[in-house]
Amino acid sequence: MARSFYKEDGEAIPAIMFELSQPVGYTLITDLDELRKCYISKYNERQTDGGIWFQDSRADLMMDIIAGTYTPSEVFALENHLKSLTENILAGSWLTAQSISTNLAISGIYNQTMKDEIQGVIDAYVTNNY
Repeated sequence: MARSFYKEDGEAIPAIMFELSQPVGYTLITDLDELRKCYISKYNERQTDGGIWFQDSRADLMMDIIAGTYTPSEVFALENHLKSLTENILAGSWLTAQSISTNLAISGIYNQTMKDEIQGVIDAYVTNNY
């Protein structure tokens, strides 16, 4: 079941919640203009989260280069292989990224362990935020 937006009842400036079921004291938002604004706000949050994931991942890869785990050319090839996945996460499109990740082939240093780790992060994000 997908989450829905709910607006706090009886408040001049109502709180908005994005939940799996209707919270007590909240009403489902059905106005299309209001829903559109809610989704824009939610995608802005998802985009921010994607940027954080990207920066963390990039820092980890740089540390792996420094430690001698990977060469710069291996990391460049990895970044190229993950380009579509990364672009979607940076755009806040985690559902699309989930599909891309599921279907992305193993290549170079992108082995099954790395694939499973990335897939796990994306799956958890989608479960907790969609």
